Amino acid sequence: MKNNRNKTVRDVTKLSGKPLSETLEPSSILRDPPTEEWVTSRDLIEDDLPFIPEVMKDLTVFLLGNININSSHLFRADILYDSEGVLSTPQQKEQSFAQTGSNNVEATPDTEESVEPIAAKEVTGFNLTRTVVRRLIPRNPNLDRPLEQTCHFYEAELANASDDFRLRRFLAVYTPHVASKEDIPFYHPLLRSLAYLYDFTDNPTEPTESPEPTTGSGTLSLHFLLYPEEPIPTRLERTLLSLLNTQIRLARNTRLSESPEGGNNNPTKDNIIPQHLVQNTYSRLKLKYASSLCEDWAEDTEPSKHVFEDLAITAFLIELWRSMYGAVPASERNADGPESYDANFPGFVDVACGNGVLVYVLLMEGYKGWGFDARQRKTWKILPKFVQAQLREEIYIPKPFSDVMKESEMPDLSVETHSGLFDRHTFVISNHADELTVWTPLMAALACPGEPLPFIAIPCCSHALSGAKMRYPPPKGLKSGSRYEASQREDGVADQPATGDLKALRKAKQEAQTDAGFYKSMYGSLTMKTVSIAEELGYDVEKTLLRIPSTRNMGVLGGRKRVTKEWRLRSQWQSVSDGNDGPVADSAVDRAMAAVQRECLRDGGVEAAARIWIERAKGIHKGQGPGNQRGHLSNS
Repeated sequence: MKNNRNKTVRDVTKLSGKPLSETLEPSSILRDPPTEEWVTSRDLIEDDLPFIPEVMKDLTVFLLGNININSSHLFRADILYDSEGVLSTPQQKEQSFAQTGSNNVEATPDTEESVEPIAAKEVTGFNLTRTVVRRLIPRNPNLDRPLEQTCHFYEAELANASDDFRLRRFLAVYTPHVASKEDIPFYHPLLRSLAYLYDFTDNPTEPTESPEPTTGSGTLSLHFLLYPEEPIPTRLERTLLSLLNTQIRLARNTRLSESPEGGNNNPTKDNIIPQHLVQNTYSRLKLKYASSLCEDWAEDTEPSKHVFEDLAITAFLIELWRSMYGAVPASERNADGPESYDANFPGFVDVACGNGVLVYVLLMEGYKGWGFDARQRKTWKILPKFVQAQLREEIYIPKPFSDVMKESEMPDLSVETHSGLFDRHTFVISNHADELTVWTPLMAALACPGEPLPFIAIPCCSHALSGAKMRYPPPKGLKSGSRYEASQREDGVADQPATGDLKALRKAKQEAQTDAGFYKSMYGSLTMKTVSIAEELGYDVEKTLLRIPSTRNMGVLGGRKRVTKEWRLRSQWQSVSDGNDGPVADSAVDRAMAAVQRECLRDGGVEAAARIWIERAKGIHKGQGPGNQRGHLSNS
């Protein structure tokens, strides 16, 4: 399948088809011969664009920190300086998270060495409006080094006397902090400087009271400064063409916003833990574990996807638990071995643990816990003995199901079963657990009704409480009635539109990228079903987009804020109520049972749903399918 990120959105009929080196011409705005021979090319210009300058400026600000969109070799860019004082440095972000309770790590003083911006060049007819210094952070620090870069923003406006013509111009110039071309890392174009110019000509219009936005035509062009006598290799040509294409593609979906980080910024990304903390931990874990796990992989599946995905989730959990409990990995405690667990951490359980990689790395990093799945995986046997002891072949039979089943009806599955009654304070991990996804907040609440367990659920495939495949309806309150709205078929397959109206299809695709569009999808509806069940049980629920190599990357967290507050009190030697009995616990059980009874009505009631669950459990041990890498009862 082709990556949509690489899809060409330019009008290729306007391109010359010649090598870029044969189409170069002097830049019309950036000229300072003989010291600076700026050039551009007709192939690096795209006109007839509909975006107003504010859209291009907003997108440019967004891309300042999200440089990974332009380069797969980069994680991000850390902002070191902003002349407007709007964009945050990594230290300011940590302090902000600490002040809002999202991260209880003490804010550390800014120990970063001061990086001075490169002096701005004068551009005839333009005014310098903003200067930003950023540090590009590579994915593999063993191969590439970080690089500082100064970004200068300029603006200009031209109009005639009758005011029936107005040209608005926006220029962004990027200059790396290097002494010579040999200092430029592999991931950065081999250029002294690079610039984007956007010219927008307003259409003359009659005065009107209509709130319609300004219309006109824009032209985006790329300008660059080569090193003397340096040719243009094919790789550089591809990079420049790709940069221009990406800018246009992203501009199509940019919605103007009051956010200082640009309109493309997603409020549910990096809203729990600062991006740089998770990515730095991920880099460390990848260097430590990825190679050996991929080499020793025993499953039939592609190892890299599962290994890197679980390492990314582990990195998030490590930083999450640092913020919640003050727990740190073994390497930071100078612990004498992987079984030296942090006493601040109460323990975890990984439900439907699949290949066991997540459990393995967490144990190795010094966090006590265990995992279970309905069927043992080949990978378990390649893991250390002490890790194998914490991976259990067990089938989860929810307590509401076991309570209604007669003893004679309980199956002999030749495998251990349990009802999810985990130890107090256990942190529940439900990573792509399929049938257990919607059960996650229920099992966490029923395990300790007076003090429901904290959890994270990362939804994947959609199932009802009975384990049967189920497509949940979109949450109430969304705009409905569209003929492109997915049908509520239980097979999870959306109906196709009745006609092939390409304009309507494009509109539907753009809508799918909004919150309302996401929650109309099967995955979005499953996510919101999990959220609504958790909220019904009294959880303060949060959603965050995880930086993992998967399209199923929404994390649903329950109980994080409450537990963080309780652990802070505990660290200050203040008492924390056990909350294990009394009317509060009874009320929690009542709410959970009410939710179970309601959700099981579609399957004929709790008893009927329990039988469906049991039959699916039997199928695994009768050889009816190999099972998924993750997912408790899956047979496909």
